[in-house]
Amino acid sequence: MNTTQRITAAAAAVLLFAATPAGATSHEPVPSAEPPAEMQGTTPSTHGKFVPYPEGHLTPYTAPLCDSEVTFTPEPVEPLRYRALVTEDGDTVVETRGTSAVDIVRASDGAALEDVELDFSAIETLYGDGTTFTIDRTGPALVIVTDEVEVEVLAEAGLPQAFIFLSGRLKATITLESESGTNPGEPPAVVSAELVENTTEYVFDVCHLLDQAAAGEEAPAP
Repeated sequence: MNTTQRITAAAAAVLLFAATPAGATSHEPVPSAEPPAEMQGTTPSTHGKFVPYPEGHLTPYTAPLCDSEVTFTPEPVEPLRYRALVTEDGDTVVETRGTSAVDIVRASDGAALEDVELDFSAIETLYGDGTTFTIDRTGPALVIVTDEVEVEVLAEAGLPQAFIFLSGRLKATITLESESGTNPGEPPAVVSAELVENTTEYVFDVCHLLDQAAAGEEAPAP
């Protein structure tokens, strides 16, 4: 999947953050499906108009988290729509709107969080160089990273590897090693990641929420 496909996949995903547009084998938090066929390659401009995503493009995603594997299964609540605009400099801007409920299940003990409602609102910008992009999210949103570079950036900001934030804004700029991975189906390596803005509030560690569910405690409802 090339970098432009990665950015369009991110717009279709419920989980968005650093280098989010990727496949199931990636370091980043998106469903395992490829982007819809009509969105592969360079995303065409919708000329300011919001258009719907094809049905069935969201699939479960499993990530190595919480000393186990955690599966995230999204189900649209409000139809997901996007619009794509291309600037004079060749940058592609994809804005997404919609709402989804996500079931979160940990494999080791079956601990589960059900119907966690999240906002799809996001703006992703893929710059003309093909290797740098910015992702801009507002809460309530779910953030997951497994790439070491991104994990370190979050840790420096006092944020866990996987979390839900209910309000505020998280904006990150990512630079990749190349437009495509070394091996087919693998995303390019992340060279650098920077939190441009972090005003997140009411942050809940996903692993902690799953621990509460496993213990039968009543966790705060995101």
